[in-house]
Amino acid sequence: MTLEAVRGATDVQVRGGDSADVVRRAARVLVIDSEPVVRHGLRALLTAEPDLAPAGEASSPRDALMAAERARPDVIIVDIEFGRDERPGLDLVRALLERCRGTKILVLTGCRDRDAMMRTVRLGVHGYLRKGADTAEIVRSVRAVLRGEGVFDPGTGGAGPLQVLRENTQDTGPDLCKTSLLTDRENQVLRLLAVGMSNREIGTRLRISEATVKFHVRNLRDKLEVRRRTEIVYTAARQGIV
Repeated sequence: MTLEAVRGATDVQVRGGDSADVVRRAARVLVIDSEPVVRHGLRALLTAEPDLAPAGEASSPRDALMAAERARPDVIIVDIEFGRDERPGLDLVRALLERCRGTKILVLTGCRDRDAMMRTVRLGVHGYLRKGADTAEIVRSVRAVLRGEGVFDPGTGGAGPLQVLRENTQDTGPDLCKTSLLTDRENQVLRLLAVGMSNREIGTRLRISEATVKFHVRNLRDKLEVRRRTEIVYTAARQGIV
């Protein structure tokens, strides 16, 4: 997705050498966190990026829903902890996903409860980061979810996201892995790999560069925990993903 196509964004001027200034769209980001210092820090971080813009903030679940409906952001950064109980945060994430169709949800939390993390992933959020992530990683993650990529840092002592899902979804079937682990673009690339297309052919079909295809193939290898391209389709088929 290009910045020009981002809905409801803020215009910024980008000078392109000898050419005229180009008007691009800064993606609007809503911040939801109960801690004022976190909201202030994220607002300053977003303001410093020419392609991102703060779209407001909220400190409680009720205020968050009103702010989301009013601002119509492209991305919502949300903590699932409000006090010591993560249940209001999980209910908020569920409501945001239902009411803000098309908006990307990036969880940024200090919650270290593995079960809460898994419940959040099951809801279908687009990214999950710990608050220990550095500022550069947060910015990269916002841009990644805007591109339709998933960003997950489960903090499970080195376990990959597929392993975490396997350990926690015995009764939910393969569809959960498909919807929670792979992004829409990765699923598209996977289906084209399954019919034997090369990176160049996939790029032509999806109208993306060959380098971008390689990026998605690498993500597929990482998420499916395989070392070779040739193992991707076999492993995905065995897991019921394709």
